[in-house]
Amino acid sequence: MAGKDRIVLVLSHTHWDREWYESFESFRYRLVKAMDKLIEILQSSTEYRCFNLDGQLVILEDYLEIRPEMRRVLEELVTSGRIGVGPWYVQADEFLSDGESLIRNLLLGSQIAHEFGDPQKLAYLPDTFGHNSQIPQIARHFGITSSLIWRGVSGDDLPWEFIWEGADGSSLYTYRLPERLGYCNMAFTPEGQPVDSAFFIGSAKGFMENSATGMVVLMDGCDHVQPSESILPFIDQLKETDNCLSCKQALFNDLAAELKKRIPATEGIRVLHGQLKNVNISKRGYFNFILPNVLSSRCKNKRENFDALNWLESYAEPLASFALLLGKRHPGGFLQKAWKLVLQNLAHDSIGGCSVDEVHLDVSRRYSHSIEISRNIAMDSLSSLSGAASEGENDFFVVFNPSQCPTSPVEIEIDLPHIAFDNLSKRPVVKNEKGEEVDFQISSLRETEKSLNYLGGSAPIKKVVSVKGYLGSQIDGLSFDKFQICSSSRPINHDLYKANNSRCLENKFLMVTAMPDGRVEIMSKATGEKLFTNLFEDGGDCGDGYVYSRPLTDTIVTSSGSLETVEVIENGPLARAIRLSYTLSVPVGLVENGRKRSLSRTEMPVHCTLKLMESSSILEIETEIANSCENHRFQVNFWREKPGNALFYKTPFDIVTTPKSQPSKINPNWIEDEPLARPNNGVFGEIENTDRYSGFAVSTRGINEFESFEQGLKLTLFRAVGHIASPYPLSSMKRPAGPKIETPGAQMKGSLTFEYAVFFIDSLEDIVKRSCSYLKKPLSIGFAGRRPETPLTVDSLTTEVTAIKKAENGESIILRLVNFSEESDNVKIRLREGLFSKACLCTAAEKREEEIPIQNNLVSVACGPKKIVTLEFEMSS
Repeated sequence: MAGKDRIVLVLSHTHWDREWYESFESFRYRLVKAMDKLIEILQSSTEYRCFNLDGQLVILEDYLEIRPEMRRVLEELVTSGRIGVGPWYVQADEFLSDGESLIRNLLLGSQIAHEFGDPQKLAYLPDTFGHNSQIPQIARHFGITSSLIWRGVSGDDLPWEFIWEGADGSSLYTYRLPERLGYCNMAFTPEGQPVDSAFFIGSAKGFMENSATGMVVLMDGCDHVQPSESILPFIDQLKETDNCLSCKQALFNDLAAELKKRIPATEGIRVLHGQLKNVNISKRGYFNFILPNVLSSRCKNKRENFDALNWLESYAEPLASFALLLGKRHPGGFLQKAWKLVLQNLAHDSIGGCSVDEVHLDVSRRYSHSIEISRNIAMDSLSSLSGAASEGENDFFVVFNPSQCPTSPVEIEIDLPHIAFDNLSKRPVVKNEKGEEVDFQISSLRETEKSLNYLGGSAPIKKVVSVKGYLGSQIDGLSFDKFQICSSSRPINHDLYKANNSRCLENKFLMVTAMPDGRVEIMSKATGEKLFTNLFEDGGDCGDGYVYSRPLTDTIVTSSGSLETVEVIENGPLARAIRLSYTLSVPVGLVENGRKRSLSRTEMPVHCTLKLMESSSILEIETEIANSCENHRFQVNFWREKPGNALFYKTPFDIVTTPKSQPSKINPNWIEDEPLARPNNGVFGEIENTDRYSGFAVSTRGINEFESFEQGLKLTLFRAVGHIASPYPLSSMKRPAGPKIETPGAQMKGSLTFEYAVFFIDSLEDIVKRSCSYLKKPLSIGFAGRRPETPLTVDSLTTEVTAIKKAENGESIILRLVNFSEESDNVKIRLREGLFSKACLCTAAEKREEEIPIQNNLVSVACGPKKIVTLEFEMSS
């Protein structure tokens, strides 16, 4: 671009994958050396102006854990503008995070950054595998107006600068890095040679030709590189070649300021909408893959991620907040620790499943520790709320419904005092607070000893009866109910629950039939429409942690005709379940350098439990697989007699709709296939068209990848692969995306369990409410003294509660909502009388914007299309 106001910003940086092809501690060993060298350079050289610490604060924590004596030095360097930190806590995957964790990523990053100085106000996302549609809105909540990205957008006629407009219309002034080398474009040449003056000057002037605003960004750094002063002479030499061009080392804030100044002043600037997850179409393309199948690598980590986030967001934080209202000390330090463990796992190479085995063992340990913390917080808070105590051993228990929607029947899993049971062969009776008997279906009673530390006392070991079952009661959303369990003289009739050879499940909503060939037919009684599932499909995969790649000669194995037994395991008045057992004959692995599946086969047992509760329109499914094979992909199909024309899927804070059939295009600049795989952040499905939500939905607990085919949809349960990057010829990519390091743990051998549910839909409201009810199960506690009062309830159509937490500063309660609709939703929040004195709208960063009235204990909020709305409620004195 010609003109006098041209500028080249050199962003000196290191991109620090915290763990990837080496373990965390191995990379930290290198990190400490790199940080020591950086500090030495900055303290000894005034010419080396500044350095960007990869936009993530966690690496500061990692460094200071080893070098705590350097904290004051770092504070001085950040405050003086020599080191730029933030705004993120980690460089997370944007589709395997949920919406709330993206907010906590910025919230925690900003908090830690402020301990050192001011955070950088740039949505820095240089290596994420595609970008979520709500990043612009989330960033704007934190005062961020600009972003820098690389993957997911390309084009030879697309300038580096554009406006990125998110799902709700919020926008970011965005700079995209050149396709070929991205955030490493001044670390080395495309041929892998050191950068010299000619390459530096030639690149700056060449990139300027594609600039819409007269600005170029050069990235002086790459993965795990130490800082170097070698770039400094080139900056001066570039300025000498053109006195109308300025060039300097810069921080992210400098880039954000230039984008904010230049883009609005440029006519005809391009606007890109929604998620940015497109494959390369540029002749410059080389390594800018979007790597879609990280969604299905390391399936156990994906389920652990769901569980950890669910425990934090649905149980620990809301219950701790409710207990705070009673004056209980808030466990803020524990919650922050639990969040840090989860966020560290959401780094893109960690949750992505594309690292060495040791990394993914560490990921599992972090999730386990986070869940342990959250479970203790949840049970301790529920104990305080219900007045549970070991001194008051009794036969009362309390159930909490974490969903904003009513639940019925109520599934319980609870430890009750042994004294409540005279005889385990007799069927207990459950009564509500009015003394009325409630229908109670027992799944199991088991006498055992457990540590119930939430009851207090120095020796919390209790003799208990662990109970699983169902209550024929309804509990309103975000509410509690109290019950009493009493012994009776009636024997447990196991025949009532399990002695039935029927292949069918039926209630007033659905008729479910296990067909002789192994398929399952689900019929809506209201419409007569039929949906089919349980056609399992296993195919070869010569890909890796990043991508699925079909072998040149594949062998597809299906479950058709492999059903061996159907067993009724529950047949009570409140819930019915059957277990279908299949045996598939599956090739043991790949042969001929990954080009075909082996002729040698082994048996793969698959057990599938279908459960239908009496007053539910949701069919719940649990599939257990014993995997002993290698390099394959396992999917389950869903289809209707008349397929829909569109599909939808949930991503963080959004539900995206798109036509099923996309026109195929010849891409002369192909480096990877247009992905069939799509992300799923809890629910996806098939609908009539993009503006009519009539069809079916599948809700999943930590199963994040699906794809469409002509007749329906396929849910990928797992992929089994053996390398970070495949050593085999790939059909889906031009070149591998990483090192060809062996990862035998990624073959996912052993027992695997997957939970998902399917239901018919006729509106967006059905999708939001039914998936929420399925994903958030009730939580129960025994030894209870009282039924807790409900602090607040939420009535909405297409808006979901995503957080109930204590404010970061002060004792207020934060409620966060997101409206998934393209139309406004009038949300009503009912507050307990006298509990709150003030309500305010605020940003996700918890900065107050305006007060809103509380009228007759009711707050009404118009949640705009696709809007994230955060409310703060101040407690009455």
